[in-house]
This record gives sequence, C-alpha cells and structure tokens, in this order.
Amino acid sequence: MGRAFSDELDRMQDTLAWSAAVDLPPSPPGAQASALRVVIGSGGSFTVATALAAHESSTGRGFAQAMTPFQYVQRADALPPHSVLLISAEGKNRDILHAAGKALAVATNCDVLTFSRTSPLTTVAAKAPAARVFCFDPPWGRDGYLATNSLLASVVLGFRLQGSNVDARLLSAFLGLYRTTDKLNPIAAEVARTRRLLSLHGTHGLVAAVDLESKLAEAGFAFTQVSDLRQFAHGRHIQLANAAAPVPVIAFVSPHEDKLWRATRAELPDQVTVMECALPANQAEAAIAGLLIVMALVEKLASLLHQDPGQPAVPDFARKIHLLDPHKLLPLPVGASPNPKLAALEASMTHDAAVEAGARYVGRLRNARFAALVLDFDGTMCETSRRDEGLDERLVPTVISLLQSGLTIAYASGRGNSLYDDLRERLPPDTWPRCILGCYSASLVLPLTQPWPPTASDPQLDTIQQQLESLGIRAEHGFKVSPRVAQLTIRNNKGDGVDALFTLCSTLVNRRVGWRVFRSAHSVDILTPAAAKSAVIGRLVNELGVNPLTEVCRIGDRGEPHGNDSELLSEGSALSVDGVNADPQSCWFFGESTLGPVERAAHYLGSLVVENGWARFDEGVLRLWQEQLA
Repeated sequence: MGRAFSDELDRMQDTLAWSAAVDLPPSPPGAQASALRVVIGSGGSFTVATALAAHESSTGRGFAQAMTPFQYVQRADALPPHSVLLISAEGKNRDILHAAGKALAVATNCDVLTFSRTSPLTTVAAKAPAARVFCFDPPWGRDGYLATNSLLASVVLGFRLQGSNVDARLLSAFLGLYRTTDKLNPIAAEVARTRRLLSLHGTHGLVAAVDLESKLAEAGFAFTQVSDLRQFAHGRHIQLANAAAPVPVIAFVSPHEDKLWRATRAELPDQVTVMECALPANQAEAAIAGLLIVMALVEKLASLLHQDPGQPAVPDFARKIHLLDPHKLLPLPVGASPNPKLAALEASMTHDAAVEAGARYVGRLRNARFAALVLDFDGTMCETSRRDEGLDERLVPTVISLLQSGLTIAYASGRGNSLYDDLRERLPPDTWPRCILGCYSASLVLPLTQPWPPTASDPQLDTIQQQLESLGIRAEHGFKVSPRVAQLTIRNNKGDGVDALFTLCSTLVNRRVGWRVFRSAHSVDILTPAAAKSAVIGRLVNELGVNPLTEVCRIGDRGEPHGNDSELLSEGSALSVDGVNADPQSCWFFGESTLGPVERAAHYLGSLVVENGWARFDEGVLRLWQEQLA
C-alpha cells in the first residue's frame, strides 16, 4: 500500500527543512478574515487542523476551531459568519469534498492547503471566487498508509502562512533523540502488551495527543483515550486503580503546566507505567516536537508488534466504510437558497454548479414529450390539511381538460376507495377510461372505469399491526392503524409525532427484506415488497408502450429521502411541489417560492401544452424557471 514507515521517518529531516524554507505563494488581495476560523481535516489531516486552529487562537489572530468534515457539514448553517481552511494532502477523500461543497456555499471565504494540483478539491476550489488554494509540490512524493511527511509539512507550512517560522534543524533533533535512545522502550512495551493507552496533554500537548490516538487507531495498534490534565481528574483517573488491567499513561507536557503535572504524577499508582514527554514552551515548536515524538513511538511499537503501519492489511469492511459517500447518506440542512432543490444541492456543490444542474434539467424537460402523467394525491392534488375534501377545486378544470385532450393521468397514492369515490364524483364519465388509480401505494392498480373490487390485506401486515399495538400504537392511545392490501398506514389523530413514528416503524421492519417505510406530512406507511408507486409506471408501459423515463411526467410532494414519493420521483421527468432529494438528475422544484404545494401543482399542470395527445411544457415557462434559478 505504501513505503515502509521507517523509510518515511528517514526523510523527516529533509521534509522539515524543505517546508521551513520553500517559498510561500502570495495571498491574493481582498481576502477577508472572519472572527471565527474553522479548520477542517479528516484522518491524519485532523491533526493538522488541530495544530493550526490552536496556533491561530493562541497568536491573537482570532478564534479558530478544528472540526472534522462531518462536524462542519452538520453545524455550518448554525455558525456565525466564518472563514474556512480545508486541509487535505491529496484532496480526494469524500468527506473533505463534502465539507468543501458546504464551505464554498456558506463561508465568507475558503482556503485550501494541499499537495495536489489536480485533485477534485483543488479543481473545485480554483473555480470559486471566494477561495484561495495554497498548493505545494512535495519532494517526498506521497506518504504511505499513515500521514507522515505530508502531516509535518502541512503543520509547518500552516504555521508559516499564519506568520510563524520554526527552526526545522533544531526540531528534527527531537525525532533523532527518541528514535535512537531507549526513552520510549518502557511505554512501547506496555502498550504492545495491553493494546491500551491513556494520552494526557497540557496546553501545547493536544496536537501530539490527537495524532497519537489517530495513528494507533489507524494502524490497529491500540485503543487510546485522550484527555487534558484536568479532565483526567474527573473520573478518567479511576481506571488506573485496576492492577489486573493496567493502562499505561503518556503525558505531553510543556512548561506552562509543569507544576500541575508534577503534582498529578506524584499521585499516580506505582503499578502504572508512565512516560513523560517534555515539550517546548513555544506553541508552534511544541506541536512539531510532539508530532516527532509520536512518530518515534509508533515506529517502536511497529517493531515490537512486527507490523508495518505504512503497509497494513486493510480489511474489506474497512475499505467499504471509508468509501461511503456522506453527502448521499446524510440529511442535508437547508441552505440559503429560496429554492429547496438548490439548497439541497448547495450542501455538496457550489451555487453556480447547482444552477447549471437546474438548467440541464430544464433542457431535458424542453425535449420531453409526455403521453401520460403520474400524480401523487395528498399534499399534491389537495392540501394536506384539507385532505378530507378530496381533489382541490382549483385543479378540477385543469385535470378534466388534460384528460379530454387525450392524455392519460394515473394517480399513485396511499389512498384507496376514498380516492376512487372522489374522482368518479368530480370527473365526467367520458374521462374515466384515461384515468388510472394506483391505490394503497400501487398495491392495487385499476382504471377508474372498473368497479371497486373487494380487497384483503396481506396477513403479514396483521402481525406488524399486533406488534405496534403491543407497543401502545393503538386506537385508545389516539392512533389509527389501517392495513390495506400491501400497505399499513399509521396516523396519530393529534397530527404530530410523525418523526418518532417513522423511526419506530423503520426499526420494527428493518430486517424484513424488501419492506420499506415512508412518511408523509401526516402519516407513516409500511409497505410490503408487493407495494410500490412505480407499479403505476409499469401499468402505463404495458398499456401505452411509453418510455417510462422520457414519456411520463411524475409530480409529487414528498421527494425527500423516506418521503412517500421518493421512489416515484427518483428517476425520469420528475417534479416536486414540496420535498426534494439531493440528486441533480431527479426531483426538481420550479416556480415562484411563494407558491404553496397545490398552487405549484396547478402551475406545473397549467404549463403543459397538449398537441395530438402528447404534452410538452410551454417554452416561456421553461425560460422563466431557468431565470428564477439564477
């Protein structure tokens, strides 16, 4: 996977000398600093983020905080105005790219420190006017598995960009001291034996403590608990009393807390193996010296364990977890854009890129011709709060006109006979042959001309209902549980608690293959494998011979993950009147932001022009949608 760890350490002295002397790129004019600086890194780069955030705060340049990419993405919208520094040696891991997309959307300005001029991170940042890229060409090539030369160089270069220089020749002596003497032998032997370590730190030792935990974890050498000297005194010290399960202690201490450490050390039990690593009083020098000591300790552990941390055997499950794409798996916070689709996309790309995606989607709609429409009902064709009134009166003339023009309209709904009765009452009989109902999430599909058939629910739903009732989800507690064909619908008569109900139901059926749980604004649906709104699309393909992706227009309200239209709107020509996903290829939201869901549905349907039984969107409306995105 990489070069031997000891070979990487042999290059450290040259790396320090290079990073202390290489020319820094000029900072472009106009870059504004914020009161808050967020420094972001993952894996070994989080050590760099910790070092640079601590240094920036200590030098009076402003308050800085280190965050992982996950922490930043989840918190960015709630932060005060802030600038961002992204740290990544190769600029390609999915977590840092996820954070970069968010930072470029919400931060006042964004800097990147990297060693790759062609990485996705560099490419994306170079196109953003509010971003500065500090890219260096390293003489060592690439690190092995663990961050080594790139980590040290990033810290030194970061300190220099913050205005502090370091004596590389002097600091490299720390590595030589701890590599060539036996100072680390006792703690290394104990960690190799117990596979445990308590890493204590003072004012300037945090960087070393964080990096030690990172390296021992990534190498699979030991579990490390990190604590400052006083947090240690709040319960973390009790574990040292267990002589049968000893925990070795390493302490990174600068002169600022020397007296506190001496007093603490005097009270530690005799059976505890303790290693003290003295650090310089200067914050920047302490950070680098501590990192070099950590490198030497990891090398000694590798020798004792006969494992090279630069060339580990990474198990398959670990690779798969590392390669998960967070921006596809996490709920995305709403951004500043009034268009919810743009806001969802801006969590993983720039605003301009999101607008370009919208323009491409408008282009797809411009070229599309539709023989059929598939419409959700509740929240789309009627207001959720007025669902008992059926099809909204404002939509009735438009629906009749489209049907009489030769279009087929299919409804994909969680409803059953109430939808059937409502449409037969509101629509003239001559339109019924072109109206298809996909009831109970399309577990029952029939034309409006057919008499309503007798229905029976899947016996498996009875079992689920009994389990829910045993958990208190029953009528006397204010819930309505309705098994219908292949769908079980649960409503809270109070109209709230949908989030908790969805989580409960999802947990209940999560081991049943092919079962899904979806939510609307007012209810939760549990579906067996026999239920899917896409079955309506299949019916249209069989009866009309249409292309399901280009000749059917889909419209719904709950296109977000786990929304009850999420499967329907995840492909083809799909429009939402409310909730959206984060896929630029599906489920778009257009029109004035002030429109309500039913008004937006009326806008979509009223924008269709029908000729010879085929519908297209009006060109003027398409141009307006594209203009509104910008």
